[in-house]
Amino acid sequence: MSQNTTPPSPRYQFFILGLWAQPAQAGRPSEWRISLENPRTAERSGFSSLAGLDAFLAAWMEERASGDR
Repeated sequence: MSQNTTPPSPRYQFFILGLWAQPAQAGRPSEWRISLENPRTAERSGFSSLAGLDAFLAAWMEERASGDR
């Protein structure tokens, strides 16, 4: 194996998931907030719903799956 060869990316991924309740404000109920951080890159994404988190993860997985082909 030459030194210029890039090793294959791992077949697993860890994320740091943060959840917290946004306090209620006048006329607005409290809401949950979600943070997802990639510890390898320190990239962090924020979401205000589980649907947003789900869409992000689905797109992330699809992007990596298409790279394996």
